[in-house]
Amino acid sequence: MIDFHIRTGHPAGPIVEAALERSVTAGQMRPAPSGPGDAAIAVFVEPASGDAETIGRIAAGGGKVLVLGRPEGEVAARCGLRDVKALPADWADAARCAPAPLRGTSRSAASVRWLAHPLAAHSPFETRPFLRFDYADEWNNLGYGRITADGGQWSIACGATADGATVLAMAEASGCEPVPMVTLFEPGAGSVLWWNRAVGPVDSAEWAVVEAFLADWRHEDRPCVPVVREVPFGHDCAITMRLDCDEDIASARPLFELYRERGLPFSVAIKTEQEDRPDHIELLHEILAEDGAVLSHSVTHAPRWGGSAEACLREARGSVEWLEQRVEGLKVRHAVSPFHQNPPYVPAALAEAGLEGFVGGIVANDPEALLARGGRLPGDASGVVSHSQQCMLHGDCVLEEGDRLAVTKAAFRAATASGALFGFLDHPFSPRYDYGWGSEAHRLDVHAEFLDFIAQETEGGAVLWLNEDQVLDWIGAKARLRVTLQDGRIVAEGADRAAWPFAIRWRGRTEALPARGEG
Repeated sequence: MIDFHIRTGHPAGPIVEAALERSVTAGQMRPAPSGPGDAAIAVFVEPASGDAETIGRIAAGGGKVLVLGRPEGEVAARCGLRDVKALPADWADAARCAPAPLRGTSRSAASVRWLAHPLAAHSPFETRPFLRFDYADEWNNLGYGRITADGGQWSIACGATADGATVLAMAEASGCEPVPMVTLFEPGAGSVLWWNRAVGPVDSAEWAVVEAFLADWRHEDRPCVPVVREVPFGHDCAITMRLDCDEDIASARPLFELYRERGLPFSVAIKTEQEDRPDHIELLHEILAEDGAVLSHSVTHAPRWGGSAEACLREARGSVEWLEQRVEGLKVRHAVSPFHQNPPYVPAALAEAGLEGFVGGIVANDPEALLARGGRLPGDASGVVSHSQQCMLHGDCVLEEGDRLAVTKAAFRAATASGALFGFLDHPFSPRYDYGWGSEAHRLDVHAEFLDFIAQETEGGAVLWLNEDQVLDWIGAKARLRVTLQDGRIVAEGADRAAWPFAIRWRGRTEALPARGEG
């Protein structure tokens, strides 16, 4: 069981709570008691000086503590830190970067550098900038969000000096004094992991470090909680792809044929306010016949789903009705958010429209909806789930220098190394815009090269290709799962409601999650 400590009203609290639930399920979390409590594992978000005694007691008793954000007063010493202070102003500029040039990338001067350590090795990145773009100032194809330096919950929290703690990762920038970003303090029987950001890495594949700390770290002599993997049991990786059809659905046919020839599922998200042509509908029927998926992409592709809950409901309901009226037997249950924009009213509005999940996640906006693990959004009770898929395979993102797919390949490797379900996207052509491809032949050649890379990278492994409906159904089943430990046994409620068995990671092993009453 994890005791969750948060200052009342702190905005990072619901964000971290939801992220933990997406990994360990709500069955293994509880609000911290007002008294001493008996949990051997605790999470503190922006702890006050008065929390130092509790942190010290848990650590001294052989427990584990995850501390996120600025450690006030005596808390710093319990984390093996000293000289905690406000971050110098020059970090703010270092955390920013310009928009990406076409067929290139842009990176902030500030970056996180991971050091050699068994726990740090769970980060799929050796280094990562605070902010990077692969297209304009919108997309980061490597999937993670931005670390700001503005003092908010998404910001690096403070300056500090390690005083007994082992530094796992450093924040660095030219002209700025380096600052510990992640540290591990183990003065005795327990372990304290500190992350210099109030939300930790909830929006990055680096979340795998937190999962490793909770599930496996020093499992011979430290408490651990089971973590549910995002990839189904028996598989080394899971992959999905889609086209967001903003215009000219039928122009997706050549790419559909490439994936069909390789026996891979093909998904499309449809903006329905476009020319109503028989060849569009014919292609949708064929996609479904080949185990593909058809999702909503709104009616008009309006920014922020139209700007209100009422507009979002109209956009979602109208697109669902258009598709279901034209494609016989189709039941639309999922959506892709236009521009990946997801204001707080979106999940409830989509639920009212009869939808069960949506794809989103982007570095440009709505950071609460950029998820290292798919599932419930912070503070949302609608039952709608989300999965973040920020890797955009566009002609505009194919690099001009060196390996043209270097970033896309790195995105796949980071997802598989961190245990994330990997999704990537493209768009069909239209007479107005070809997304930087120049020709259909160029686009087909690049997609074929990427599929060849995946096949070579995963040769001999168990690879699960999914359509987008299967992905969001799986994420929904995982969100409804409830795992508990009872007398040292794993007990799961809802494990029999998914299409594949869940994989549980606990005490150095990964096994199939037992159904209720087993374990």
